[in-house]
Amino acid sequence: MKGPTPRRLWNYVTRCLGLRWYFRSPGDGRPQPQIPAKALLWSLLIGQVLRTSAFLAVERLVRSSARRALVVSKSFGDDTLGYFTERLDPRFTRTALAQVLRRAKRNKAFETSGGIGLAVDGTTVGWCANSGCSLCRPHRNAGDEIAGYQHQVVLASVVGTGLSLPFDVEPYGPGDSEYAAGQRLLRRAVELLGPRFAAYVVVDGEFATAPFLHTAGGLGLPIVARLKANLPELLTAAQKRFRSQAPKLTFPHGSDRIELWDAEDFDPWGNLRWETVRVLFYRQQKPDGEVIEAFRLTDSPSAEVSS
Repeated sequence: MKGPTPRRLWNYVTRCLGLRWYFRSPGDGRPQPQIPAKALLWSLLIGQVLRTSAFLAVERLVRSSARRALVVSKSFGDDTLGYFTERLDPRFTRTALAQVLRRAKRNKAFETSGGIGLAVDGTTVGWCANSGCSLCRPHRNAGDEIAGYQHQVVLASVVGTGLSLPFDVEPYGPGDSEYAAGQRLLRRAVELLGPRFAAYVVVDGEFATAPFLHTAGGLGLPIVARLKANLPELLTAAQKRFRSQAPKLTFPHGSDRIELWDAEDFDPWGNLRWETVRVLFYRQQKPDGEVIEAFRLTDSPSAEVSS
């Protein structure tokens, strides 16, 4: 049996996934490139596969005797990678990733999933002592002093397929917000993937705000959001009702025991344009006695999506 090699991976990426165009034209913004964009982009990808993704590590690879086996046409330094990546137009990469996901769905790679969803969540990346660009956001310590600067982004992933597949990020700097970035990201994701690619969107409690929920609804996506203390009235009402009732469902999940409560007649808060809010509460009991609990809210009616 033939084993995997960089050349076979190259053939798979360019032929089976149809991404030859992307390596030829990845949005290279260098005015007078000396090293082909294809060589730099492929080196970054093969570095990820080999778990040597730092620019210095990639430089060592392409300047070693393994360069030809890695299907890299020219050697270069880590500063070249820095110059290249700083000037890449992200729209080309977003389009390429969306193309792969659409092709996977078209080829029924997700056929056995319970339903394709989009997960949107915020995260923090990088760290520096001083602000270096317009996206740097200050990180404050317990004394409210600026301890450094970080970048904050919202990440979109395809979920419900057996794998979590991240495919886009939206950064936001000072004066912007996670909620606004999340809305921009969700709109772009639907535009790139198509309005019928996903069946729902799932988010953490920080996104359970009326503007974000309305954005998802306007895009035709039912939403499942974690219910937390940022919606105190709804959370209190759900806790009061469910903790005084027997669970609607009880079933095993592996060695765990799951109890589930479900009601769809809670009142919407303030400016939320829903007739009612459906809330689910689950309690997961593990064999060692550990108990995990969580509340979630959704606009999917039980007639369409069962508990």
